[in-house]
Amino acid sequence: MKRVLVLGSGLVAGPLVRYLLDKGHQVAVATLMVERAEEMIAGHPNGRAFLLDVRDEAKLSAFVQSCDLAVSLLPFSFHAAVARLCIAQRKHMVTTSYVSAAMEELDGQARAAGITILNEIGVDPGFDHMSAMRIIDSARSRGGNIAAFRSYCGGLPAPEANSNPFGYKFSWAPRGVLLAGRNGAQYLVDGRRVEIAPHRLFRDMHILAIDGLGDFEAYPNRDAVSYVDIYGLGGIRTMYRATLRNIGWCDTLFHIGRLGLLSLEEMDAGGLTYAGFMRRLIGCDPGEDLKAAVAARLGLPKEALPVLNLEWLGLFSGRRLSTARISPLDALGELMFEKLAFQPGERDMVVLHHDFRIEFPEGRCERVVSELIEFGIPGGDSAMSRMVALPAAIGVNMILTGRVEARGVLRPTTRDIYDPVLSELEGLGIACRERTDCF
Repeated sequence: MKRVLVLGSGLVAGPLVRYLLDKGHQVAVATLMVERAEEMIAGHPNGRAFLLDVRDEAKLSAFVQSCDLAVSLLPFSFHAAVARLCIAQRKHMVTTSYVSAAMEELDGQARAAGITILNEIGVDPGFDHMSAMRIIDSARSRGGNIAAFRSYCGGLPAPEANSNPFGYKFSWAPRGVLLAGRNGAQYLVDGRRVEIAPHRLFRDMHILAIDGLGDFEAYPNRDAVSYVDIYGLGGIRTMYRATLRNIGWCDTLFHIGRLGLLSLEEMDAGGLTYAGFMRRLIGCDPGEDLKAAVAARLGLPKEALPVLNLEWLGLFSGRRLSTARISPLDALGELMFEKLAFQPGERDMVVLHHDFRIEFPEGRCERVVSELIEFGIPGGDSAMSRMVALPAAIGVNMILTGRVEARGVLRPTTRDIYDPVLSELEGLGIACRERTDCF
């Protein structure tokens, strides 16, 4: 029986914990939210929940020492610290997060320690990589060359649950969603590199139509150019990765950023209402009409949707903040987590859309479109939790059963990893639909 340490018990942890218990592993969930972890374990004899503040390095080290593999579902900023402990104690590790520069630097040490640190094995990143690489490798095996690749992914409320003016509900950590709005991006279009500054992220938007679901906003997702090398696509002319949201999200988030509400710099908030906090943030006198002042600051009429959305959220209200010091991003996140929450029985959905142009030496071309639309289970697991947790859980099981031989800091972009993971997911009813047009 292998011992798995799961660090964190957030919104996506449940399916991973249950999968690993069902596979016969011993699972210890270490978290600040012990009651939530105990609910996931549901009395299983091989599961235990423990209280842990991961900032206590001595206790964290002791937990890592006791396991065969550690799964970090913590905020991404903790992953490298966990990885260093895993390297020192020669324990394998899995995360669903992007490979950071700090994690990349640990590749040589992980190889020397003889351990596997498998990253980016959730949904985005994760399922998107694996489903893309299956198409890319298939095209190569037939002599094709990938000339263009556009990839879109989003976690959203199902259409019948799309019931608030933001067109969004949280199926994973609110802070992570808002932090992603601080990123810049870059991509290739027809051989031209396009670089997007963070403050322009939500302005670089276009509409993508998904059959059966309608139109969505698409805006660039981080550094797509880096995936040219990761996917082995040297010479590709168009390489684009994007996030999908419902119509209206980008305009509202753009103006939220303009107001400084995505700032991480803490402010004094003792005794302040949200209205008072906003006045302090934008420099508005107590006697001024706050809504009018915000609209003027943005150069918008008071009736503009971004202003109305901020009012609906409660940023102009008399509600008091929960702490004496807080960053604007976290103050915003607290309101959003409450107002943009799924209600009992509502479904979320995950939408993935790949669009490839493949060229062949004889002059023939193919357009391959691959789509996944996955819905949550009313009263059960969300689509997001299944799509993040199950690829990771399968990866954990593969490492523990010796089916991943590579060592170092890895992504699931090689056939020995992506084929078994995708095949098992297909058995669980999670699979892409593909169509090919030849011209």
